[in-house]
Amino acid sequence: MYSSSAGPLVSICIPVFNHSDYVAECIESVIAQSYQNIELIIIDDGSTDLSYAIVERYIDACKARFHRFKVISRPNAGVSETLNEGLRWANGKYFCGLASDDVIFANKTSFLVEYLESNPDTVAAFGSVYIIDENSKKIGQRTANAIYSFKDIFLLRAELPAPAALIRLSELNSVGGFDKNTKVEDWDMWLKLSIGRRTAIAVVSDLLAGYRVHSSNTWKQLDVMHAAKVKIVERYSEHEYYAQARAVVECARFRDLSIARKKESLQVFFNIARIPQVYKELRFYQGLCYLFFRW
Repeated sequence: MYSSSAGPLVSICIPVFNHSDYVAECIESVIAQSYQNIELIIIDDGSTDLSYAIVERYIDACKARFHRFKVISRPNAGVSETLNEGLRWANGKYFCGLASDDVIFANKTSFLVEYLESNPDTVAAFGSVYIIDENSKKIGQRTANAIYSFKDIFLLRAELPAPAALIRLSELNSVGGFDKNTKVEDWDMWLKLSIGRRTAIAVVSDLLAGYRVHSSNTWKQLDVMHAAKVKIVERYSEHEYYAQARAVVECARFRDLSIARKKESLQVFFNIARIPQVYKELRFYQGLCYLFFRW
């Protein structure tokens, strides 16, 4: 698990699915890490494009670069099961799951290892991210500098960009890994890691990764993602923030529909307007602005 000269071992898992336009840049960003003590597993999750052929071009370079390396190609099993396969393989002290269309910057791993080594009560640490487009152009950024509690995460007040994460592997294993029955496996995981803790998850303002926005990851999954969030909230139906969380999730849906599908958002508006908690949520008023002033 440890190399005394290189610091604790870090395990990185790249689940690959139909990202032939981006996977090369993703792998190259891991190879370019300034932190040396890394093991890497790349799992092609049943891609139907040229993704795996591109991955194969990097096998020799990865074998030369990493402490330990494995590449797998198999039928599609979904993101959560792919990450869990990576967890079962991993030997590191810390773990990062990196989507094959995202990138990490050269200092990401070294920065977050140092942070977690200095803050033993922190379960996971995140950097901030640039938003990048299909051509890797920086089009925005999401920054934060905070310690988030379960309440912050449950009420969607936490900015936790997955490509900029580094997590203690022992903690991931202690909560049973990722839930293969949800489409929002990252939010579900942050909830499981933070419940019952005060200082579980930290975000720093340093920009450490690039989160890619493109046509296949924007509005297409809106309904599926909303349904998955509702199911997760229901698991905490006895929690003191349950009613507020339900209102937050509905407000988030209202806001997003108001941007993309206004007729549907109007029906959602009439449904949620009867819920007192929605009037405390910024997303509700954002939805109103999008609905009535941005046609």
